[in-house]
Amino acid sequence: MTEQAIDQESNANQLFHRQTKPGEVPGTVVGRAGDSAATIHVVAYNEDKLFEDGTNSLDAIDGWCEKFAVTWINIEGLGDAEIIRQFGERFNLHTLALEDVVHVHQRAKVEEFDDHLFIVARMLNESTIDDLEESVEESDILAEQIAMFVGPKVVLTFQDGKPGDCLDPLRERIRFNRGRLRQTGSDALAYSILDTVIDHYFPVVQELANELDELDEQLADGKGSDGVSRLHDIRGKLLKLRRILRPHAEAVYQLMRTDTNLISDETRLFLRDCHDHAIQLLEAIESCRETCSDIRDAYFTALSMRQNEVMQTLTIIATIFIPMSFIAGLYGMNFDKIPELHWAYGYEYALGLMVTNALGFLIFFWRRGWFGKIH
Repeated sequence: MTEQAIDQESNANQLFHRQTKPGEVPGTVVGRAGDSAATIHVVAYNEDKLFEDGTNSLDAIDGWCEKFAVTWINIEGLGDAEIIRQFGERFNLHTLALEDVVHVHQRAKVEEFDDHLFIVARMLNESTIDDLEESVEESDILAEQIAMFVGPKVVLTFQDGKPGDCLDPLRERIRFNRGRLRQTGSDALAYSILDTVIDHYFPVVQELANELDELDEQLADGKGSDGVSRLHDIRGKLLKLRRILRPHAEAVYQLMRTDTNLISDETRLFLRDCHDHAIQLLEAIESCRETCSDIRDAYFTALSMRQNEVMQTLTIIATIFIPMSFIAGLYGMNFDKIPELHWAYGYEYALGLMVTNALGFLIFFWRRGWFGKIH
């Protein structure tokens, strides 16, 4: 098994590994083995005030939830099941949703409960974007799960503990009070998180599109010797992106249409824009996939044409020399009764016959235009 196949198998095992055993009680929360302990980061704000800190105290979180209009609690690391259960009890989160938090292979989705919404999205790690900018061929599409609970004044987000995320621009907007986010409620924060997650796929798709344009030019110039393998790699990344993003479009549409008081009419307008971004990404991915097919077809067509040119050249050479070989073989037979065997000009006659035959075929091929078709 190759090293690439081993890596793919390892990624697949990690992606679909469930924490609970088959037949376990639904809603059982088991910490992810190997994940770091939970790191809690709180951003609480209203229009005039902002509080931001890291904590492990649920009592302190209660105080911030009472003082501020919106409290964003981000938990990184799913190794401590007790912390997750405590958050579930404190905010009355459904146990089935908590179970999905630790099973990080979920597709993007929206689930509605009595007093909160449960939203799952898949977020690109910052290292994925950086790796793609450096080398598309050597990078991989790594999307981690972000699980989000949205209540009247609280937004909880759970990440699986990989260092770095794509939400720093959103945090900067909150810190420096840019835009209207600090004048709105928790539903606007949830929208902003979703919008930031989806928008970070744009540079990835653009980078793959640029790589396809470069590959197309190289293959057109006959310089892309490794073009097929690179094309296969890009196509695999596009398929993975489509598999990730299609549920996002469905989830945002469901969130936009859901009948709940947790989402204001103003936020629904912004969700329409977020849904439009997801559709644009899917259309761009489909366009890139069609480009992959066109480039692949053009490459194999060009390869077939080059092979046909080689075969045409070999055919011309064989057609010229086969009659010459026949003449040489005819007069090379060891029979005493050959008429021209003892003729003084037999050698010159045989050579002249060969040259005349070759010139005749060359003139025939030239008149048919075969030489102009060989490059």
